[in-house]
Amino acid sequence: MGLVVAKPEDAATAFADAWNRHDMDDFAALFADDANFVNVVGMWWKNRTEIEQAHRATHETMFRNSRLEGVVSSVVELSSGLASVHYTWILTGASTPDGSSAGIREGILLLVVKEEQSGWRIKVAQNTDIVPGAIAPPPYAGR
Repeated sequence: MGLVVAKPEDAATAFADAWNRHDMDDFAALFADDANFVNVVGMWWKNRTEIEQAHRATHETMFRNSRLEGVVSSVVELSSGLASVHYTWILTGASTPDGSSAGIREGILLLVVKEEQSGWRIKVAQNTDIVPGAIAPPPYAGR
């Protein structure tokens, strides 16, 4: 990957850029070798190879015509060379397993990024779908 991720927030924008180009080589290069990724349905990949294989498969099928748009909503320095990045996103153009439109989805991607010699790399990713109309119960409900 020719892109050097110079700032923590650049990892999120590079993620979306590689996604939209469906370039899973560049996508995978954003992750540390020992990265962890939990997707919106709870699938947990525990290294760069697993992350790449899973995304390559879905970009050949359900995400092949998808487009990911979003904004970096927060960047928090956790310690020197370590930061969290929240990226709020909208996904269009995805399909369901039967090939019909999956509609528009919204979510929040949390990245924990670490500064390495080659630039900032994703160590941990957690993706969450925003479910329209869902509300949380009050704290301590049912106790």
